[in-house]
Amino acid sequence: MKGMRGPGESRDTAMAVEQDIFDAVVMADERFHGEGYQEGYEEGSSLGIVEGKQYGMVHGAKIGSEIGCYRGFALAWKCLLHSGTGEKDRKMKVVEALIALLQDFPYDDPTYEKLHEDLDRIRGKFRQLCSLLNVQPDFKVTPGGSGLAF
Repeated sequence: MKGMRGPGESRDTAMAVEQDIFDAVVMADERFHGEGYQEGYEEGSSLGIVEGKQYGMVHGAKIGSEIGCYRGFALAWKCLLHSGTGEKDRKMKVVEALIALLQDFPYDDPTYEKLHEDLDRIRGKFRQLCSLLNVQPDFKVTPGGSGLAF
């Protein structure tokens, strides 16, 4: 109470106690805000890691499936074109170029800086081969699997 002091208590000491209580109330908002922020940050970080891992697995699987279809397509056509001459030589060169791009693709390095550039080159070479072979592929990724349809 203001104006009432205990024995040996000065007016300055009583005001300091009142000020400390007032500061504790005012600072509680900041303290709770900081604690809430820290808890939210930690929970968000752990959830972000889980979500990022799931996203990476899904998209990595899609790219892997796409690359696998291109590889199977190229190897099948290499066998079919193996004994040809003339126009088949040009087609064979494109097939071999596609196979070379697929062999150089960094399957084990998700941090490879030119991953998307290389993937675009592979897609372009695949489209070129399809044009030379006069086929209209339709690559689809579905929950049941992925593949090429003609």
